[in-house]
Amino acid sequence: MSLIPKDLQRFSIDGPNVTPSYIKPTPAVSRLVEQILDCFRFGVDDTYGNLQDALESIALASQRHRLIHGIIHLLEDRLQFQESLAIDPVELRKSLFEKAASIPAAQFVNRQWRSDIILQVANEFQLDAEKIDNFLYADLKSERKITQFEDIDVENAIAIYNLALAKSLLLYARTLTFTIEFTSESFAISLRKLFQSLKFFNLLFQTQAITDSAWQFTVDGPSAVLPQPQKYATSLAAFLPTLYMFQNWHATSNIEIDGQPYTWQLKPDDFKAPDLRFAQRLPQEAETLAKRIHEIAPEWIVNYDTPILNLGPQSVWIPDFSITNSKSKKTAHIEILGYWRADYLNRRLDSLKTAPKNLILVLSDKLKIDAHKLAQTNVQTIFFKVTPKAKDIIQIAADFAQ
Repeated sequence: MSLIPKDLQRFSIDGPNVTPSYIKPTPAVSRLVEQILDCFRFGVDDTYGNLQDALESIALASQRHRLIHGIIHLLEDRLQFQESLAIDPVELRKSLFEKAASIPAAQFVNRQWRSDIILQVANEFQLDAEKIDNFLYADLKSERKITQFEDIDVENAIAIYNLALAKSLLLYARTLTFTIEFTSESFAISLRKLFQSLKFFNLLFQTQAITDSAWQFTVDGPSAVLPQPQKYATSLAAFLPTLYMFQNWHATSNIEIDGQPYTWQLKPDDFKAPDLRFAQRLPQEAETLAKRIHEIAPEWIVNYDTPILNLGPQSVWIPDFSITNSKSKKTAHIEILGYWRADYLNRRLDSLKTAPKNLILVLSDKLKIDAHKLAQTNVQTIFFKVTPKAKDIIQIAADFAQ
């Protein structure tokens, strides 16, 4: 996932408010971005070091150093390099230097010594002597050959930069609260995709209905997650593009930068986002479990288009996946909650009193759950130590599927 390093991030602070310094496709900015793109385009079949020299010449001629180096940082992810050589350049250098060290000083007067050594090393490594210099430092990044650049136009380069700038600022979020107004025609599909995206990135969130079509989500920031806040921060940043796939939304994030709190207001028209797609995969644990269930019990058909389970006037639950018995046609809904989602579950235990009995919660035994409240819910639960066991879920599903 492309983020902008802290020393290259650009944002403005106005009292208690913070805003990323987005760029617009003005003629001056567009010319600058086109120059940078041309360097990458002409850098194909050349070395990374030469590309860096060309890019640095653009930076030196401009006052926008952070912007330029931020764009460069993102575009470098679109480079492909020549595959590693079968010959280790370190071993090549070692052999060459050892042979050079064994030559008596008197022989250095005659420059033939270098050609002789290169020929010996070439024979040792079965290389063409004329290509030894090309291989000698091939392990250094500056000497790596660029084989391809995934080209984009100026408009998309600007969009990618702005989105990366927003994602990078979200790394410092305490919370992210957003409200989305869904269209009635696509309500179920859109809400399901949003839930799946939140769960794909393993985020902690609460949700409630504001109106029949508008829903509010509050997502915890990294400070709420231990012991891996940095990993969680990256997941939260990776989720942000999902918002830009909806038309009618607004969001507020509480940010902490260098110990100072700020508020950041986000809107869909802050900048033109690049082409985006919803995360179509489940979290890895859920995907693995679903496949395993079907492998050992093929009569249970896995369905990822899970229904929206209404838990009350302002609460819903969308499981990771459902399984339906091909003979009885009965269905069970499966939801996996890993170790850092305990707080998410504890917040929702009251609403689970109205959940259907065929909802099965698969819980890590590391979760610190309110056992008394959990016992009062209407759901089936099963705990796991390392990975969920498919056979245990199948057994419960056979008893409680509806």
